[in-house]
Amino acid sequence: MRIIGWLKVGIVVAFGLTACSGSDSKGKKAKTAADPPKISADDKGRCDTKGKRVVRLDINQDKTADVWKLYSSKMESGAKVEALSCKEMDINFDGRRDVWIYYDDSGNRKMEEMDLDFDGKIDLVTIRQAGKVLRQEIDTDFDGKADIWKYFEEGKISRLDRDSNHNGKIDYWEYYEGGALHRIGYDKNGDGRVDVWDRSESTTAPTPAGGAKPEAETKPAETAATGSS
Repeated sequence: MRIIGWLKVGIVVAFGLTACSGSDSKGKKAKTAADPPKISADDKGRCDTKGKRVVRLDINQDKTADVWKLYSSKMESGAKVEALSCKEMDINFDGRRDVWIYYDDSGNRKMEEMDLDFDGKIDLVTIRQAGKVLRQEIDTDFDGKADIWKYFEEGKISRLDRDSNHNGKIDYWEYYEGGALHRIGYDKNGDGRVDVWDRSESTTAPTPAGGAKPEAETKPAETAATGSS
């Protein structure tokens, strides 16, 4: 079925969770990276039809629009110039929009929102800068609140935070180096601190010569869970 097919595509896009082995220091707070830019009212306003030219497309030829392209206009050097501001899509052809793509003034994708289970609620938000993905917020149990946050640097995933028991607190952290999984932290008692570290065997620090202890894990800062924007 077409709906199930699209849902599978969305789930594949949303999840890239992996695992590794080994253990390390306990009781450390999980560190955070600098958060990407927040979603502003101006971003959302790019899909407002007021003052924009709207182009409607019928992809499946059923005489009903499935794609909407919104163009804003401005004057440059005395000439009127149009630029794509927003694109909306009905990907399962049920008459309701499921995907919203917001563009910046340079024509780059700035933000994307997706309704993965077609219930009218946004389940996946992707934030970009100059077209590159910076952050994703994912609602895996479709309750209207994000429970996975993925962070990217230069197009590669650098960190993943997860609220695994859906209580509003992050309790699982994945850290990547060069796009490859480096270590995983687990909060076993709900205090916001890592109780167990799992590491890839290839990145586990060897014991220095003479029996000296390996360097202690750097103390990270606590991450607070937030809902999807």
